[in-house]
Amino acid sequence: MNISILIITTTMFLFTLNPVGKELNKEDNQDLTEISIIDFSNTSDANWQIVNDSVMGGISRSTLELNDGGFAVFSGTVSLENNGGFASVRNQASAPADLSDFEGLSVRVLGDGKIYCLRVKTVKNGRITRYSYEARFDTSPGEWQTHKLPYSDFKPVFRGESVSGNPELNTDAVIELGFMIQDGQEGPFRLGISNISVYR
Repeated sequence: MNISILIITTTMFLFTLNPVGKELNKEDNQDLTEISIIDFSNTSDANWQIVNDSVMGGISRSTLELNDGGFAVFSGTVSLENNGGFASVRNQASAPADLSDFEGLSVRVLGDGKIYCLRVKTVKNGRITRYSYEARFDTSPGEWQTHKLPYSDFKPVFRGESVSGNPELNTDAVIELGFMIQDGQEGPFRLGISNISVYR
C-alpha cells in the first residue's frame, strides 16, 4: 500500500514505504527524538478506509480528504440513531512495523473541542488481532496541538468493550493506525491531521 509508515528493525534500520521517502541508517537517526511515520503533506489519502457505525446499523457519516494546507481532514456527523455513535478512519500497512524502540505515538492535529482516539492494530502469532488498542486525546477548537501518547495509554478494545485479560500492546508488530470519534459525541465533527510520529 502507498502508506508512509516506517518498518523499524531491531538494529534501528529505517525504511519507509512512502515512495517519496528514503532509507535512514542508525547514524542518520541517532539524534532524532521524534520521527514522522505518516505525513499528510506528502501522503495520498487513497488507502485510508472509512469504517462507521453503519456496520452495526447506524447512520453516522465521515470522510477523510486532503486539505490544500498540506494536512488531512477527518470530518462528518455522528448520529446516535439506530444504536450508532461512532465514525472512524484507518490505514493498514502491507507489513508490520517494529516500533518497540520508541516510547509512544505522537499526533499533530487541528481540533474542534471534541475527544478522539488514536487506534492501533498489531500482528500477534502471525495474525492481525481482531481487537484494537486505543488512546484518547482532547482537542481545543481551532488550535493545532501535538499530543504525545505513551504506549501505556493504549488499551485493548473490541466493539467498544475492554478485552478480557488486557493483552499488552506488542509494539514490535504494528500493522494499522487510525482515528475514531465515539462516546456519544453527537453532531458534526472536524479533525485536521498533520502527521503521526513515534517519539523517544
